[in-house]
Amino acid sequence: MERYTTNTMTIERKGIFDRNRKKRFELTFTCKDGKQKKSILVIGLNPASEDISIIDTTTTFILNNLIPMGYTTITICNLYGELFKQRLKPSEVPNNTENRKYLEEALKRGFDTILLGYGNTFLTNKFVKEEKAYLRKLLSGYKDKVVDIVDDKGEYEKLTAIHPLMAGRYFPGRWKLRSFVFEKEKAKTSDEKIPDSMKKADGEKCRKKQQRPEMESSQRK
Repeated sequence: MERYTTNTMTIERKGIFDRNRKKRFELTFTCKDGKQKKSILVIGLNPASEDISIIDTTTTFILNNLIPMGYTTITICNLYGELFKQRLKPSEVPNNTENRKYLEEALKRGFDTILLGYGNTFLTNKFVKEEKAYLRKLLSGYKDKVVDIVDDKGEYEKLTAIHPLMAGRYFPGRWKLRSFVFEKEKAKTSDEKIPDSMKKADGEKCRKKQQRPEMESSQRK
């Protein structure tokens, strides 16, 4: 046995839902290695699953990139709490007040870092713009902690609040966290925001629908 070395890591998962399990307010992963390191709050668009035993692609990218950065508590919340398994439909969310309150309370925990990762879809949707505006108000006292993802070569630096799924697909293993500049988060069309390399990769189906549905359907956690 002296020839072998064993590494063990236990990661605890915790999901918080409403009583009807139609909304997920939080999904937290805690590395139980006995060392207190950094905590991060990731704010995405909306959750996609109520089954915390399954780790989807987006969450896998989050864990695989943030744990090596020293984050041992990773909490995922979203602009919307509603569970849309296929694609978020903001107009069908009757009231987002409960999710807003949950975000407000979550922010008070004192995370070391707050990562905005709700992506570059729904940029002109009035409902989503309203939620982003409300979130910016909540973050007014935490601006020194707010970051977003950029690649280590700066190829996608013009994108803001890029979704972890897109970051994982287009520059895997090359994540950097940069300070988020709130003044640059303006409502622009996706053609202004998304690099040509991303648009071409999404194919003809995306071009027919303004190059956004492929991304929209994947911007879930």
